Amino acid sequence: FLALSTPARVDAATGRCPQWEPLFKKFGLPVKTFSKIAFRESRCNEKSVSAVRKSTGYPDVGLVQIQGSWRTVTYRVCKLKPNQSHIRALTKPTCNLAVARYLYDNGGLGHWKGSSK
Repeated sequence: FLALSTPARVDAATGRCPQWEPLFKKFGLPVKTFSKIAFRESRCNEKSVSAVRKSTGYPDVGLVQIQGSWRTVTYRVCKLKPNQSHIRALTKPTCNLAVARYLYDNGGLGHWKGSSK
């Protein structure tokens, strides 16, 4: 998949990440909404890692900034082995969006504060 290995394109005029929209669709996520979430959260950068949150001890990670505190979910959804880093796995768009899909199915857009519909 070429978009995964090329620098992120940002559409500041629309506040979207058009290069990731086919992947949002593949994961069954509302495309326009998650494109805007990815723009707002990571500026379309799948490798984005925030500062560590004092409240959880983990950063927010990846394209749609999944909280690193979702460790157990990430291990299960992304089928990680015990010695694999869940933080590193969340920088991979397929794992990030698989966890996003799980969260979306279990709580909707509430996991992304201020989400635009």
